[in-house]
Parts: sequence; structure tokens; C-alpha cells
Amino acid sequence: MKRNYTIVLDTETCNIVKMDAVKPGNNLTYDIGFSVVCPSTGEIVLERSYVVREIFFGEVERMKSSYYAAKLPQYYKDIAEGKRVIKSFFDIMNEIADLCDNMNIVAIVAHNARFDVDALNTTARWLTDLYSVKALPQSVEIWDTMQMWNAVKPKGYDKWCAENGYMTKHKPPRARLTAEIIYRYISMDVEFVESHTALEDVQIEREIMFKVYKMHKSIKEVRVLYHAEA
Repeated sequence: MKRNYTIVLDTETCNIVKMDAVKPGNNLTYDIGFSVVCPSTGEIVLERSYVVREIFFGEVERMKSSYYAAKLPQYYKDIAEGKRVIKSFFDIMNEIADLCDNMNIVAIVAHNARFDVDALNTTARWLTDLYSVKALPQSVEIWDTMQMWNAVKPKGYDKWCAENGYMTKHKPPRARLTAEIIYRYISMDVEFVESHTALEDVQIEREIMFKVYKMHKSIKEVRVLYHAEA
């Protein structure tokens, strides 16, 4: 039987205009990590970790506004050691498109996917003077592991979040759905801290997707998707 594969993707960004709040259209992507996986079996086919040349090296002042600017020295170290590869933005996007064309890729998956799609589209527009607005291939669906988890989460998840103080500031409070908190739950490791570097975050986000597949036989009923231009 032919296997279906997904690309699990994550981005790290800096601001175009410095501000504390996360605002759509204000994020440029400097770190892209992804892996190709078979969600039904847990097979991991490949992993990639790319530093976006045009943003990381071309927008030095804006890089100081990145959400995790303190990690920048680690990037230089990882690049020197070959752990992360410097590559142009559109070469990375073309690689993803080629994978979608040449493998049975049914979806590109991200946690809080609208953020990543927006950041990639914003970067494409920035680098092409508004010419390009759709960074990802339009031939595959976009799945959001945050919404997928919310659709099938175990009955004990909300209670566990309340007991551990993992609640939002809403009234009434809601169980938090960040990748870090969900991964703490599925791994039962309350000390786990998310890396906030793209490939390392992909490695936990794909585990969330694998867990969703194990919990629900018909993934078509729980996946949350939208077109890559959203």
C-alpha cells in the first residue's frame, strides 16, 4: 500500500517593525526546519535545518528584534559545526516544492500553522517587493497540530493543565495548547522546555501529530486545514 507523507515545518522570525505583540505581516523568517514523515507509522524520512541567508545575514538590525535573539550566538556555532545550513529563502521553498512533487506529500504540518504560513508569505513578499505572496506549494493541504490536538485531546488533558497551572488568562481560563505544554503532557515530562529553534521544535511537533494519529483512526475527521495562501 502506498504510504502518505507529510512535511512537518517550523519557523523562527524577527520583526520588520519592532513591537512586543505578534502581528501578522510583521515577521521575517530566518530559521526554517522541516522533516518528511509518515504520520501513520512514525517513519522519519529526512530532516533539514536551514538558516535563511537574506534575513539572518542581510537584516542584521532586524535580527536583534527576533523573539529569541539570545540564541543567535548558538546559530553561528551550529553553522560552523555544520548542524545548520545557510541557504537562500527561495531555494528552501523550491526544495519543499520539489519534495511535494516527488513524494506522496499530502500536507504541510505546523503548530499554530497560520503563524508559519504568514511568516513565510511575508518573507516572500519582502524579498520580491510584494511580487510573491504564496511561499508554500498550493498543491497540498496545511494541517495545524494545535487544532488537531484540541479536536481529539484526552479527557484528562484539561484537568492536568489546571493542576499544573497551564491555563490561559481567558475568562474562564482554558487549557493551554502550545507545543511545549502538549509535549509535556504526552511525554509526562513537566520539566521539558521547548528549544524555539526550528528543527528542534519540529521534532516535538511531529510527535504531537503521531500521537493524534494513534488516538484517532480517521484523521480526516480531525485535521484542521486551509490553503497555503491563507
